[in-house]
Amino acid sequence: MQPHLKRAFTLLALVIIAFILVRSLVVPGSFGQYGWYRGDSVNELRNLTVNYAESTSCGGENCHKIIYDVWVKDRHKTVNCETCHGPAEKHVLNPRETLTPANDTREYCGKCHFKQIARPELFPQIDPDTHGQDLRCVYCHNPHKPWFV
Repeated sequence: MQPHLKRAFTLLALVIIAFILVRSLVVPGSFGQYGWYRGDSVNELRNLTVNYAESTSCGGENCHKIIYDVWVKDRHKTVNCETCHGPAEKHVLNPRETLTPANDTREYCGKCHFKQIARPELFPQIDPDTHGQDLRCVYCHNPHKPWFV
């Protein structure tokens, strides 16, 4: 065999061995236990604190029943309460715990409703330059029942 080929194959073998050694040090032992991710991550995720309570908890015990009944029958029913009002788990466990006020800025509503070419044509979209004269959306629209107030 040619000497330059010997050196190339030796170098290739050293790179492969180095890769295997580094990989064995870097990849966690539980990788692949349940598929293509770390098995230990299941327990880590299970031990995280829950911050969200789900929208059904808002209207389930007559706390916000009227608003919930309006919301659940309208177009925003697919938008969870906590999307605008923030994490509510502490509030559900202790009603005296206040929620952060809902974000009702034009920019926040615009994340979903400003005109974008990629959105479906029938999705309610607005041109922020011509719609609403820079007023907050809640001035004309009730977010729980989005058509005009």
